[in-house]
Amino acid sequence: MNTNKGFSLIEVLVTLLLTTVGILGMVVLQNKGIQYTQDAVNRDNAASLANDLIEIMRAHKNDLFEKKPPVHLTYSELKSASDLYTATGGLSFSTSDCPSTPPQTLKEHAGCWLNRVENTLPGSSTSDVKSKFKLCPSFDISEKGIPQCAGSGYKGSTFTVQLAWEARDNLCDSEKDINEPSICIYTTRAEL
Repeated sequence: MNTNKGFSLIEVLVTLLLTTVGILGMVVLQNKGIQYTQDAVNRDNAASLANDLIEIMRAHKNDLFEKKPPVHLTYSELKSASDLYTATGGLSFSTSDCPSTPPQTLKEHAGCWLNRVENTLPGSSTSDVKSKFKLCPSFDISEKGIPQCAGSGYKGSTFTVQLAWEARDNLCDSEKDINEPSICIYTTRAEL
């Protein structure tokens, strides 16, 4: 009577294969978790930075509005262009506007803010990413789905801030190659 006791080689190999597949699945899950956590951190930073810029703008309302107290009862009719933005929504300031002394003017505060943006959001100092930054009183979506400033003629006090940054592993732009960084965009509107 010959009875075999223990595991056969095939049973051991199957167990090893299942364990390896499980471990590899956990490694992939861990990697995706890290990517999504970093994306959430970048989005949170973008929201905080956009809020900071809106507060700077509120502190310098006189530089942004056509009609303002004491001549008019309330602030109304944002300028179509200012020291902060162009009529097309581009930035009209740079990091070089940030002085070594505490900033006083709107442009100086904005320059220091942009310096913080470049130090916080990945890839935000590149020209490709900076071209996605928008600051404008009226923000429309064109027929092609591209956000753009509507230009002059806006009579309200709602302002749009759009920031961008680079993300790896195709987190934001589905049409990009997986090996190239994609550009993530955060847009918010606020009443000044």
